[in-house]
Amino acid sequence: MKRIILAMLMLLVWVTLAGSALAAAPELNGVPQEYRPGNSRGYFIWQDRDGIHVRTTTAGRGHVFSGVIRTDGQFYNVRGVRQEAGDFSRVNRDRDDITFRFRTTDGVDGVDFRIKEGKRLAFDLFIDGHRIDPREIYVGRRGWHPEHSIFTVFK
Repeated sequence: MKRIILAMLMLLVWVTLAGSALAAAPELNGVPQEYRPGNSRGYFIWQDRDGIHVRTTTAGRGHVFSGVIRTDGQFYNVRGVRQEAGDFSRVNRDRDDITFRFRTTDGVDGVDFRIKEGKRLAFDLFIDGHRIDPREIYVGRRGWHPEHSIFTVFK
């Protein structure tokens, strides 16, 4: 009986570890296929030769997108995209933290940036003052969805 229980426990550990090893890591490269400004809603995050891009868009109704992006390096070439009055993206003094707030209606808002000497990006994302449903976060060409609105990707 003890051998059966031990074998079952070992099998459970193996399945758990194998599942973690086989889980796909998010691919940051390429514009998410679901990104359709004005026709989709959420956060769209990708990297290309011009840097890293974070965009918000909605399908008709206005929403306030806000959050923080952190890195283990330093942000540079930070540039707001189509930000109107009241929208902002600010880099802290240590250049490792971007705080943003965009009111997006039928269009696109966002921020572009590059990272120096860093490999990690940590996101904490909100919509209308609440944590956004991770199914409305699209990362990279395949539109990977994190498990939570707080997540980390490696470039």
